[in-house]
Amino acid sequence: MSMSLYLGMGSILIGFIFFGTAFYSFHAQKPKNVIILLFSIAIVFMTIIPVTLAVGWASINK
Repeated sequence: MSMSLYLGMGSILIGFIFFGTAFYSFHAQKPKNVIILLFSIAIVFMTIIPVTLAVGWASINK
């Protein structure tokens, strides 16, 4: 397995942790700014970083 696979899986795991934290914050009735920030960070870790890794790694290692 390549390093990009481990980085992508780690990024998605971190994203799920942030998503779970945002969900918990919603149920604990934390301020909306905190919930939106946590959810935004989760989206970045679950979508943008893995796609960037995949495309970048594929373009470097033809």
